Amino acid sequence: MTRTHLAFAPVVFLLAHTAMAGDPVRVGGYFCETRQDQIAFLKLRASGENEIMAANAVNKSAGKMSCADYISVEVIPGGEKVVMADGLVFKMQSFTFLPEKAERWAGTFFGTLDHVAEKDI
Repeated sequence: MTRTHLAFAPVVFLLAHTAMAGDPVRVGGYFCETRQDQIAFLKLRASGENEIMAANAVNKSAGKMSCADYISVEVIPGGEKVVMADGLVFKMQSFTFLPEKAERWAGTFFGTLDHVAEKDI
């Protein structure tokens, strides 16, 4: 029997089904300025931290306000990437925030590559 620990970041994508690539959409959730900051945020979330504490820890480590909760912003979705870091699997996506055209990252923690197995020996 194996167990995989799953958790999901509280990123709510309010993407319209009819939106074409490059069309602006409205999204909400936690976004970070860099992909590395978003990975650090998701690692903390996967370890059990709540969103606020995880964002504060990343911001303190970065020495600036990198991760923040956005209620509803207009963005252009960018590319998606699957990233593995320290045995954890994340799906990352970049977004271009409008009107300032600043890139931000959001993501989801999918699980771990480490499986806990119970065996009868």
